[in-house]
Amino acid sequence: MHIRMSDFKMKNAIDFLLKYKVFIILNFLVFIAKIGYSYKKGFDGLTFEDWDIANNLVKYGEYAEFMNIGPTAYKLPVYPLFLSFFISFFDEHAKAAVIVVQHIIYFFIPFMFILISRIFNKEQIGILTGYLFIFSPSYFFYSNTLEITNIFIFIFLNFLYWFLIIWRKGYTFLRIIILGISTAILFLSQVVAVPISMLLIFCLLLFKKLNIRKLVILLSITGSLYAPWVVRNYLTFDKVIISKTPVWQNIHFGYFNEVQVFKSLQKIPYQRSSQIREMRMNIDEFTMEKIYEKEVKDIEKKDPYISLKKAFANALMLWYVPSRYFYDNSLTILLGRKIYVIILNLISFVCLLQLYKQKKWKLLLFSLLLFINFTVPYMIGQAAMTRFKLDFEWYQLFLVSYFLYCKLGGKKQDGSELSL
Repeated sequence: MHIRMSDFKMKNAIDFLLKYKVFIILNFLVFIAKIGYSYKKGFDGLTFEDWDIANNLVKYGEYAEFMNIGPTAYKLPVYPLFLSFFISFFDEHAKAAVIVVQHIIYFFIPFMFILISRIFNKEQIGILTGYLFIFSPSYFFYSNTLEITNIFIFIFLNFLYWFLIIWRKGYTFLRIIILGISTAILFLSQVVAVPISMLLIFCLLLFKKLNIRKLVILLSITGSLYAPWVVRNYLTFDKVIISKTPVWQNIHFGYFNEVQVFKSLQKIPYQRSSQIREMRMNIDEFTMEKIYEKEVKDIEKKDPYISLKKAFANALMLWYVPSRYFYDNSLTILLGRKIYVIILNLISFVCLLQLYKQKKWKLLLFSLLLFINFTVPYMIGQAAMTRFKLDFEWYQLFLVSYFLYCKLGGKKQDGSELSL
């Protein structure tokens, strides 16, 4: 019986390889190209606060960005812990190891699209999404940057996979456990994912996919895995910090001259922004938050509508390009990002209209909620980085694939459409 089961698994693996042969080959070739590009650049990935925290965690055993200040809750722990693993084992080659592993994660992300689409018996949509992801210029280059986005996409897709498995195929105790663990990891990765994820989880109860007892079990698993971060923060700072500390900082940063594209919103000149960066290295984040709050309120006192204006400016930069590329019309930026994003946004909008016409209310509502969820926080704070859009741009690739699927006769081929 064991031999037969092994033979069955082997046959499934072979069938999978044969079925997706071209897809796997092209994905692997892009993976090799990314490794080659990284090697040519000397694996010199751009780093941010997570890297400093991970370094200090390994070298001094302190979860701190600046050792002279002490412990921090500036960043959620998943990515710094991820980085610290490579720093511990690869030392001076840690950065190269992280970049290679991020490329590997990107290699597997397209297969997540296929697995999710198979839940709805729509493999073609998953394959199309995978191809678009593989050949996306933004995702090609961004896995060279040491930032949370590079593992967050996979973490979020994993959460969606297990959520949809329960939604479509029902729950088992094992599925509830895995979804609970996946949710905790997601929440400890990016706070921006929490609202829509919690809404989806409660939809399992609302649409009778789980009863109250099973929902309590799910939330208890998530809570028990998330709790150590809250307890650590309380024991360290004598404060209840549910997620992380930056609030006013992001709002404040949105008024920097180098962050805003419109002069009327450039309220913090370069000299002051340099001073602020210097202060951050010597003053704890709680004191800094008070400084940010005061300066933001002073700005908003002079112009009561400036936060609203900034919100629209931030939304523009999020859905187009951030300030560093806004006035850059070089061929690389035009073709690699600006035109690409405009086309992607237009097709996404057309697809939303198509969902409305087809009365695919659940999928339409999910799409709108996801976009709102990933847009509003950056409207309030700042949209200075491309990675904010990359956190959810993969979903636009899905919408484009759905659009192509419908236009190329997918409905006629199998007599059904994608539905939740």
